[in-house]
Amino acid sequence: MMASCSEIYNRWWVVTLMLCSYGFFKEMRPSEPYLTESLTKYNNVTKQEVSEQIYPVWTYAYLGLLVFVFLLTDMVRYKPMIIFEALGYIATWTLLIWGRGVVQMQLMEFMYGIATSTEVAYLTYIYARVDSSLYQRVTGYVRAALLLGRFASGVLSQSLVSSEALNFFQLNYISFCSVSVAFCIAVCLPTVKHSIYFHRQAAGNWKPDTSVEDASNAPEGGADKQPPQSAETEGSTEQLTDPGRRSCCQWLQDAGGYMLADFRSAYSSPSVVQWSLWWAFATCGNFQVGNYGQPLWEEIAPWEDFDSEGALYNGLVEASNTLLGALAVSTIGHLRLNWEFLGEPVLAVFSCIAGSLLLTMALTSYIGVAYVTYVFFRIIYQMLITICSFQVAKAIPKDSYGLVFGINTFMALALQTILTTVVASKAGFALTPRPQVYGGYFLDLGVLFVLLMAISIRQLGWTAWKSQPVWLPREPASTQLAEE
Repeated sequence: MMASCSEIYNRWWVVTLMLCSYGFFKEMRPSEPYLTESLTKYNNVTKQEVSEQIYPVWTYAYLGLLVFVFLLTDMVRYKPMIIFEALGYIATWTLLIWGRGVVQMQLMEFMYGIATSTEVAYLTYIYARVDSSLYQRVTGYVRAALLLGRFASGVLSQSLVSSEALNFFQLNYISFCSVSVAFCIAVCLPTVKHSIYFHRQAAGNWKPDTSVEDASNAPEGGADKQPPQSAETEGSTEQLTDPGRRSCCQWLQDAGGYMLADFRSAYSSPSVVQWSLWWAFATCGNFQVGNYGQPLWEEIAPWEDFDSEGALYNGLVEASNTLLGALAVSTIGHLRLNWEFLGEPVLAVFSCIAGSLLLTMALTSYIGVAYVTYVFFRIIYQMLITICSFQVAKAIPKDSYGLVFGINTFMALALQTILTTVVASKAGFALTPRPQVYGGYFLDLGVLFVLLMAISIRQLGWTAWKSQPVWLPREPASTQLAEE
């Protein structure tokens, strides 16, 4: 009976269900849409302190921890970092509930930086637990769980605030309970025996840790009848999976060699570099809009001007952009467009549209206009970042995706740190939220890709460039079945 329970516990659909549940509860934080209002009303900080001294801490913490966390995630084999992520969220909401003043809120943002920097463990854990043939399916599941959690968070927060059942501050208790449930699920996740760089199963041939599931699906007696390994192969495998059999320097050198090889393989492609360029710059801008969107709304429509907290619709806005963004992303995923041809014009045009939306949001004095432009900006960003993600993923080995994700995110955070220091912090210009919405930033990004498109046209010639197909031919049914 115990063996049967162990086999079920390690099957891919059980592991995926547990990870999706974790993703849902860690994102179900209904206090986030009203964070700025809650901080200024209940945590004894001013709006200026929030923009200049508190929110920038998250950027610095995220950047400073990202490289370390990425390496440690692979080194400790995912699960401990997922647990650490949940602890980071618990610490964040502990400080939001019981902390007061600038220093404690800065510590809160540091803890939030710890939590968000470890999200790479959540996104890559599943690849170490399932067979590569299931990658596309489980990726959709774990990302859908995140979106569902954010949508539920927005709906719940808006419902509770509008009905005056809870105020901004009391929503923190629900967030605290939700991330605590996520922590309990994280503790129960199955462990992983192998990882991509530090704990390879065999030299140059990493495989997901599905041994228990494979054994449970094997014919009777099949689990004990594995092909014998040669002494040489067995020894080399043990040497790679057990760093104790090698010196620490050799172990780190081997892992570094694998990373360097993956880096060269990925970024030697001009297509990957181009998509990653937009990925990094746009993610930086999106982070900044996320950080300073709420302070702008608070400047346009201060909560003090309303008779009740339910007159603000931040929760509905977040729920709407999550739901509509998910529908847009799903639609994009089913369109067989030739993105190698359309990529530059689409990124150029929609970057300019995004910039125009942000400029409108920065200049308007109507909160409804600010809400609508924010929703459309988020939808555009989610669509384009999805296109970038699967175009990069198509061009690199599957095992390299975590590394590329980490490098692109690091580039985005490095840019964001520069912007935050120069524009938002007291060390720089310390601008108010209104000029910080970065409409001009996205317009410049659109112009950059117009120039890249002009270079492509010049290299190929106008006739050859415009004759490229817009739609890709549908793959034969046999190929689609093989992929599924």
